[in-house]
Amino acid sequence: DIQQYIEEHKNDKGFSKVNFGLRSGPVDDLSGDTNELSVDGANYVRPAVGGFLGATEATREVAIENWLKSPLQTALAIFIISALIFRSLMVAGILLFTLLITLFAQYGLGGYFTSVGNWSGNLAFHLLVTLSIAMGLGVDYGIYMISRLREEMQATGGNWMESLRNTQNTTGSAVIISVVVLLGSFIPLVGTDLANTWGLGIYIGEALIIDVFTALMLLPLLVYWLKPKYVFGDNR
Repeated sequence: DIQQYIEEHKNDKGFSKVNFGLRSGPVDDLSGDTNELSVDGANYVRPAVGGFLGATEATREVAIENWLKSPLQTALAIFIISALIFRSLMVAGILLFTLLITLFAQYGLGGYFTSVGNWSGNLAFHLLVTLSIAMGLGVDYGIYMISRLREEMQATGGNWMESLRNTQNTTGSAVIISVVVLLGSFIPLVGTDLANTWGLGIYIGEALIIDVFTALMLLPLLVYWLKPKYVFGDNR
């Protein structure tokens, strides 16, 4: 916490040229300065950081508070909407499970960048939005696969292997093409010197790769093991 550090070290020699009071008047005339508020007592005001550094610190604190809260709210909304669309808590749970894999993988990526001191890709405020984007992309692919599996199960009379093969050959191929196109859009962003844009490209690129594997490999396994009625009907 930058502000706590300043509070603890405000009397250090290194802060001798830092003004903790109120500054007024022209820059070459300091006669209007007053340090009354920075002196311990009834009117004491804790030193704060202003300017660009202060704005950066404030957004960092807000981001830290929302790194768990915002994605979990998004996940809850996705779970409720999926349950209403498919009329199945099990299907909604399967979709939520695949989303959490992507989410925690991104947390891991942020932790890695923090550990190596790469502040363009750490858990900072400019990458908070990428979590919801990645979760939205992931649930799209899952919805496509589950909906097509249901249609194929009805068309094949409950033959799971044939339904899965048809789904992978059609919807699965479309998912792969979609991911390749999106990756082609985000990978060039990794070459930029802008931290925000670079982080967006890295995080979304990672999420897309994970999403395609969970949608085409993990999700069919979960559907087969759990056999939700929405997909299998009376053939469970």
